[in-house]
Amino acid sequence: MLLSPRLKAIADLVPPSRTIADIGTDHGHIPLYLIRQGRAEYAIAADISPGSLDKAVQLIQQYNMGHCMEARLGSGLSVIAPGEADTIIIAGMGGILIREILEEGEEAARSAHILILQPMIGQEELRRWLLNNGYSIVDEELAAEGDRIYEIIAAKPDKEARGYENEIYYDIGWKLVEKKHPLLKEWIQKKIRSLSEIVRNLGNAKTQSASERKHELMEKIRMYKEVYDSCFR
Repeated sequence: MLLSPRLKAIADLVPPSRTIADIGTDHGHIPLYLIRQGRAEYAIAADISPGSLDKAVQLIQQYNMGHCMEARLGSGLSVIAPGEADTIIIAGMGGILIREILEEGEEAARSAHILILQPMIGQEELRRWLLNNGYSIVDEELAAEGDRIYEIIAAKPDKEARGYENEIYYDIGWKLVEKKHPLLKEWIQKKIRSLSEIVRNLGNAKTQSASERKHELMEKIRMYKEVYDSCFR
């Protein structure tokens, strides 16, 4: 089975696992791929949507995987018992929603060996919450698909986890900078262009709130450029 670049990058971060739980699985492609690659012994494909889960059920039947893969209907981590899955995948949702799922299913989340998280938005908020709530970020990946670059975060429970001293690393994952990810240059350039466009649209800001927003964005652009220069100049 061929995965899209985004799904492949998520799967590639998964270590050899006894049981993986894919929360919000949709079609069930990632758990099936991990089983067939021998990277997981058992897989739980879970989704809150009956329609989406039915696609995963059909996939399990199509590939005769009922002995090592199952579909579960339910919300967030309520579908698994604490300790049942050593790897938990939560992908394709907003960072705030992922945070809420981890908070509501805290016992199951903290009993896992590793969490593979792929927020579509709210990456900064998710990194900040993880590091301030007893999780360390052990790796990060980027995946280019279409005109987007997706961010994937690997985190694990860690009572000694600490936040970043430099605020910009909540925006630009430190692990991406540390390993000078091949897509990091393009990703930072896209961020700078996007923020610069917002600054231009603010124009000669008259209101205090608009002026403060413009100053905040210009400072963030400066920090992005600082990281860029440290990596690529």
